[in-house]
Amino acid sequence: MTIHADEFQALGANLFHWSVYDPNLKCDLGCAALKTSSGLVLVDPVPLSDAAWKDLLKIAPVRAILLTNGNHVRCADVLRKLHQVPIVTAPATRRDIVEIKCDVVLLENELLYGIAPIAIPGATPGETAFYSNTGVMLLGDAIINTNSEKGLEFLPDKYCTDAEQNRLSLKKLLGYDFHTLTFAHGAPLTSHAKEKLSALLNHP
Repeated sequence: MTIHADEFQALGANLFHWSVYDPNLKCDLGCAALKTSSGLVLVDPVPLSDAAWKDLLKIAPVRAILLTNGNHVRCADVLRKLHQVPIVTAPATRRDIVEIKCDVVLLENELLYGIAPIAIPGATPGETAFYSNTGVMLLGDAIINTNSEKGLEFLPDKYCTDAEQNRLSLKKLLGYDFHTLTFAHGAPLTSHAKEKLSALLNHP
């Protein structure tokens, strides 16, 4: 990846977000960094400028990289080598990633730095959400938030392995206690996130 973001946004004391526009995909690619008691955990990372990386690393060192699906390798391998940290996935995601090796495979609800995977079958292959016990739900492609007027939207059916199954799978997220949602495509939600997701999922 040669494109990069010039800065990141702090979404509170322990959550950071940045995005870049990919002219080939014609969309914004978003990612998150969650500060845990052990350091930063990156989710679907895209490149930051050198100056922004230095600022981010002043907050905490990188400890792990999480990937939410097989399409989100992005710059993960570069960062793994640079920071000597593991790339972490869920089993379904691991099966769909062919271009790099993943170091750690987490089972459903198995914790790493207070973060656990939740499988979302029906979206893109290997789709996985990650839930942090700090009240943050980290999503990949299953939900997008790219249009401020429309609000939350399901991943378009043409990109889903099974659009109906995606909607059903997402309902289990409502069993978790969270106030913030991040997405691989679109602006994060930092207030009433669970309520807004519930409204989408229960819309007739």
